[in-house]
Amino acid sequence: MKTYFPYYFKRIGILFVFVAFILSFIGNIDDCRRGFYEGWNDARKGIEYEEVQETQGDFLKPYFTKEEAKPWITGSLVLSILGFTLYLFSKEKIEDEFYQQIRSKSLIQALFVTWIFTGLVYWLGPEYDLDGFYILQLHLLFFTLVYAYNRKWKFGTE
Repeated sequence: MKTYFPYYFKRIGILFVFVAFILSFIGNIDDCRRGFYEGWNDARKGIEYEEVQETQGDFLKPYFTKEEAKPWITGSLVLSILGFTLYLFSKEKIEDEFYQQIRSKSLIQALFVTWIFTGLVYWLGPEYDLDGFYILQLHLLFFTLVYAYNRKWKFGTE
């Protein structure tokens, strides 16, 4: 597996993934707030969501509509995929055939893990609809984790 970017692109990729995480949090802030407050209230008082809305008023008023949140989430997804791609296709400090072989094996293992995970999600939770870009993002995440595991612990190169 060929690397195409210089070593310093790894840091740019990590920065992109971090920014994508923040954008995703901003786009999904209403779900975070609602989930936190519903869980806390249900545990303490055992009340329903409609009652929470009546008692809290402006607290659960959404920051974004679905249309306003979509660009944040889409931007997060694009930056995440771009960041993982920059990170994974950047050279190591000392690049040789051994690292290329680890990358190839990690890619195959990550593909296997991604499709097992996706199959389990579709089998155990058919109500979840995974879009192709989310599957690609999962694959890049699994590839990053498997590559880091293989590089550091399995083959002990660092």
